[in-house]
Amino acid sequence: MSTTRARVLVVDDELGPRESLRMLLKPAYDIETADNGHVALETLGRFRPDIVIMDIKMPEMDGLELLRRVKQTDGTIEVVMITAYASLETVKHALTHGAFEYLIKPFPRQDLEDVVRRALLRRQADLGARSQVSKLVEEMRHLSGKTRELEEAARREAAEQSLRVTQLSILREISRTIVGQLEPRELATVITEQLRAALGYDRVTIASEGPLGVEGADPRAAVCAIRDAQGLLGHLVVDNRASGRAIDPYERELLEMLSEYLAIALRNSRLYGEINDTKRSLEKLIDSAGDAIISVRPNDRIDGWNPAAERIFGLSGMQALGLPITDLLPAAEYFDAKRRLEEGAPMHAFETTAAPALAVTLSALHGRLGELEGLIAIVRDITTQREVEQQLQQSEKLTALGHLAGGIAHDFNNLLQAILGYAQLMRQKSQDVEFVDRSLKVVEAAALDGTETVRRIQTFARLRPEEEFVAVDVNKIVQDTIALTRPRWEEKIAHDSLPLELRLDLGTVGPIRGRPARLTELLTNLFLNALDAMPDGGTLTIATRKERDDVTIMVKDTGVGMTEQVRKRVFEPFFSTKGEAGSGLGLSMAYSIARRHDGDLSVESEPGRGATFTLRLPITGERTETGAPLGVPLVRRQARVLVVDDDPKVLSALCEMLKSAGHTVTPAPSGAVGLAAYAPGRFDMVLTNLGMAGMNGWQVAERLRAADRGVRILFITGWGLRQEDKSRLAVLGVRRCLYKPVQPSELDAAIQETLASP
Repeated sequence: MSTTRARVLVVDDELGPRESLRMLLKPAYDIETADNGHVALETLGRFRPDIVIMDIKMPEMDGLELLRRVKQTDGTIEVVMITAYASLETVKHALTHGAFEYLIKPFPRQDLEDVVRRALLRRQADLGARSQVSKLVEEMRHLSGKTRELEEAARREAAEQSLRVTQLSILREISRTIVGQLEPRELATVITEQLRAALGYDRVTIASEGPLGVEGADPRAAVCAIRDAQGLLGHLVVDNRASGRAIDPYERELLEMLSEYLAIALRNSRLYGEINDTKRSLEKLIDSAGDAIISVRPNDRIDGWNPAAERIFGLSGMQALGLPITDLLPAAEYFDAKRRLEEGAPMHAFETTAAPALAVTLSALHGRLGELEGLIAIVRDITTQREVEQQLQQSEKLTALGHLAGGIAHDFNNLLQAILGYAQLMRQKSQDVEFVDRSLKVVEAAALDGTETVRRIQTFARLRPEEEFVAVDVNKIVQDTIALTRPRWEEKIAHDSLPLELRLDLGTVGPIRGRPARLTELLTNLFLNALDAMPDGGTLTIATRKERDDVTIMVKDTGVGMTEQVRKRVFEPFFSTKGEAGSGLGLSMAYSIARRHDGDLSVESEPGRGATFTLRLPITGERTETGAPLGVPLVRRQARVLVVDDDPKVLSALCEMLKSAGHTVTPAPSGAVGLAAYAPGRFDMVLTNLGMAGMNGWQVAERLRAADRGVRILFITGWGLRQEDKSRLAVLGVRRCLYKPVQPSELDAAIQETLASP
C-alpha cells in the first residue's frame, strides 16, 4: 500500500459535479468516474476502489441501491454519500446500510478532503488484518492436518467449512492488493511477494508462455492458466521443488481462484497502457496543432491553452489560464456565439478584423439536460490569408475594370461629344437665350451622367473608403450594377452581333444592412460571369423578391450551364473553366461577400440549360433615410476660404462656385503658394486638392496642422481614396473629403458642415 496511491471511484449522473470531484481529488488519488450505478458496478471489479463517492439522487439506480450493492460486492469499501436535498430519513438510511459519511452540496473542498482522509484511515485500519494472512494460512494447514485425524464426519465437515472460510479470507486479502495494480511489472512483483510471504512458497512467477520443466502432476508445483473472456493472458507458476513441500489441494484451489483476479488485473493493466498511449497521442496532437485550441469554463474564463495559442496571442499557459476569454476575443462576437450555442447550435464561427485577424470556431460542451458546461475555441491566425485575399481581390477588380474599360470609354466619349458640341454651338449662338438655356441643360445632364459613372467605378474599385454597414436599397444596387456593366453588354451586341436581352423583374423589398460597394462588386461578378456564359447570346433575367425575412436576388442566364462536378466547385478560389482568360476568383469573392453579410449564395445549373445564381440577404426592418445630410446647420455662414488646386480650370470653377454662395475666396495655384498665403486667423477654412504636382494635399495639410492646430481643412479629389487613407484623415483632423466633380450645392453644404464642426 505504501507504493500505490489510494483509489477513489466518483459516481454522479451530472458531468459538472462528477468532473469537479475528479479534478479536486486527482492530485492525491487515483480517480475513476461513472455516470450511473450500472457503470459503477462494472467498474468495481476492474478498478477495486478504496472509496466510492456517490450522489444519492440518480436515475435508474439511486445512491441507496448502489450503496447496498457495493457493500454486497465488497463490504470493506468505504462509501461517502453526497446530496443537495436529501431528507434526514434518507441520510439515516444511508448510514444504516454502511455509508461512512455524507456531504451536503455545496460543500467546501476542505470538508471533502477531510472526509476522504478519515475514510481512508478507517479502511487502512480494516486492512491491517492483511498481516494476519500468514496466520490464516497456518490455521488452514492446521485444520487440513486435523481433518486427516478426525474420524467423525460432522467434525470433518466443520473443518472443511473452516478451511473454506480461511481460504476465502486469504484470497480476499491478496486480491485487494493486486487488482488495483496497473503496471505489469509492479503487478508481478506484488503477487509473487504476497504469495511467498503469506504461503511460504519457494518460487512464484507470472509467465506469458507455458512454463518449461514444471510437470503438471508434480505435487510440489502448480500451474494455473490466467484467462478471461477474451483469451489466455499468461500463467501463474508456483514451484516448491527446492524445499520439497507439497502444495495442498486447497492451496491449488486457492491459486485457481486467485488466477481469476489476476486475469482482471492483467486486463486492466493492458487497458491502462492503451489509455495512456491514447492520452499521449491526443496530447501530442493538441500540442502540435497549428491552430490555437482553448478550453473555456462556463464563467468564460480560460481553462486550457496549447502551444499554438501561446504563439498566436503571445501569452504562456501560466499567464493565460484563468483570464476572461473576452480579453483575447471581441466580447460582442463571443457572447453572440455563446448565445447561439446555448440555444442548441453545435458550433458557431466568426472572424475578427483587428490585428491579428483571427478565424474563431466555438464548439459547445452540453450536459445531460442541455445546459452549457463549457466551450472549446479553435482559433486560426488569418492575417496573412487576409492580406493575400485583399491582393487577389484587387487583381480581380482590375481584371473586371479591364473588361469594362472599352465600354466606359465609349460612354465618356458620347458624354464629351454632347458637352463639346453644345459648348461650341453656344459660343456661335450666344445671343439666342432660349438655345443657350436648352444647351446648358444638355451639358449639365451629360456632366451629371459622367459624375455618376465615375462614382460607380470608384465604388467598384474601392477608391472611396470602405463604408460601414448601412441600410441598403437592394433594387438600387441592382440598377447601379446594370449601369456599370451596360457598356460591356452593349459592346457585345454592337461588336459581336449577339442577340442579348436583359429582363428586369424588381419586386418591392425591404432594406438590408450591408456595404453598397461590396454588394455592387458581388453583382458585377455575377453579371459578367453570366455574360461570359452566353457566347452565342441569350437572355439575362434579374429578379428581386422578399421571402419571409430575406431578400433574394436571382441572376439567371440561358448560357452553356455547368456539369455537376463544376457546380460543386464553382465557388472554390482559383477554380475556373475559362482557362487563362479566367482567374477563378470572381465567384469565390462573391460567395465570401455574401457570407460576410450573413447571407448565402447558391447556384443551380445543368449542361445546356443555363445557370441560376440566388443571393439571399437578411432584411433589417430599417428604412433608408433621405434628405439633407446630418450635421448641416439651419443657418448659413459665410467663410473666408483658401482654395488650393494646381489645375487652373478646376481652381477657377471652385472659386466661382464659392463666391456665388457668398464666401470670400483666395485662390492658390499650388501647395507652396497656398502655404505662403496662409496665416493663422486669416482664413476660416482651407479647401485643398489631394493630387497635385510638387506638393500634394496631404503635405499641405500636414504643414498647416504644424502651424495651426485649429484650422478647418476640407479635401477634394478626383482620384478617390483608399481604405487605409481613413486613418490619415483622422490623424490630420480632416472630417470630410469631396469627390470631383462636385456641384455648387454639395460644395456649400460641405463648407457649412465643416464650419459647424467643433
